[in-house]
Amino acid sequence: MTGRAKVQITLTSELDGERQTHAFIGEWFRKDRTVYVRYEESDENGQVRTLVRWREGELSVKRHGDVESDQTFAAGMRRVGHYTSTHIRFQLETDTTLLWMQCGDMATGNPLGKPQEEPMAPSLPMLLEWHYRLWVDEQPTGMFIVRLHAEEQKDKPAGDNV
Repeated sequence: MTGRAKVQITLTSELDGERQTHAFIGEWFRKDRTVYVRYEESDENGQVRTLVRWREGELSVKRHGDVESDQTFAAGMRRVGHYTSTHIRFQLETDTTLLWMQCGDMATGNPLGKPQEEPMAPSLPMLLEWHYRLWVDEQPTGMFIVRLHAEEQKDKPAGDNV
């Protein structure tokens, strides 16, 4: 596994029990122990490029295009961000209650509290999960559970045009 791959991404978000799932093709890459996932979204509101960055203990999600937003997540912390579109701009705050990543066969963190050896370099498949309360302009909007699963996209067999 190299430090860069084309990936199939499944993004599942849940707000107060209501679940939405989206699939994207994107790019996964790492620099040292930092992992990045980049993908594009298109809908009736336009196009947005999303960059997700995981560094031990902190996750950031930046969106650029017809919507601009910046959110940061760190377990046990409240972080300020923003959201801007052509029609509206507001401040976001996230209060993260859970943040973890699993790469290949290993999960980050040390649930047993034992001293850790040097952590392994991140690899695919990868699962990120984060739970947070969101405030928009200082008003609570709900509790979110988000899972981002990325796995290396397999090349299609020759002659497969579907």
